[in-house]
Amino acid sequence: MRAETLITRFEQFAPQALAVPGDPIGLQIGRLDQPVHKVLVTLDVRPEVVQEAIANGADMIFAHHPAMFRPVQPLDLAVPQNEMYAECVRHGILVYAAHTNLDRAAGGMNDWLAQAMQLTAVRPFIDDGPEAGMGRIGELPQALRLADFAAQLKTTFALAGLRVIATDLNRQVRHIAVLGGDGGKFFRQAQLAGADVYVTGDVYYHTGHDMLAYDLPVIDPGHHIEAIMKKQVASMLQDWAATADWPITVLPSALNTDPFTFL
Repeated sequence: MRAETLITRFEQFAPQALAVPGDPIGLQIGRLDQPVHKVLVTLDVRPEVVQEAIANGADMIFAHHPAMFRPVQPLDLAVPQNEMYAECVRHGILVYAAHTNLDRAAGGMNDWLAQAMQLTAVRPFIDDGPEAGMGRIGELPQALRLADFAAQLKTTFALAGLRVIATDLNRQVRHIAVLGGDGGKFFRQAQLAGADVYVTGDVYYHTGHDMLAYDLPVIDPGHHIEAIMKKQVASMLQDWAATADWPITVLPSALNTDPFTFL
């Protein structure tokens, strides 16, 4: 089958129009009309992921984070990132990215995170602007101490560590807002939506002070919890392949691309 068949079906689920302006989603490397037989699903496109694709005979990489956030100029192959692009071209590997369109899609990234946290009555908490519909807010089955909820997140997402921004780890929390990735700037929207605690990654130092000033507890489990998409997207593509009788194999990347190590 041709890559555009799979991509067209996926974009019915998460249309490119859902992406925030300027997000470099879609085709990254390759041709839409090229045949694909095996798809590797990954959070990040890194040199080790490309080698994993080559080792597994994959001819398409489906990623959440775009491989090319910025134009490449010049294409100096001494630069590791550029050499990675060249490896994809040498081995005929198409690279496709679904980023903020997957974040905003109903049943997409933020719904998967909410589901993993066992939230109910889930709904978007960002109501306007280009990011409208991006995050989710829902309820835990029962209230927990903030410290216990943080510990639960470590187990849920198999984390070695996380950061908590709060003045009282014993306060009870039940209404949880979540936004995968870098969502610190939306903490006031989460609070105004009724969140007792906000879960998001990459919180900046000064934003953390603002969160304390507004008395909104925030848990930063890191950006890598979005790796939940690997199995979710792979499963979705496999289901579509079975229904449409696509002659493809889909597998989630087995690699951990989190750049951080907790000591």
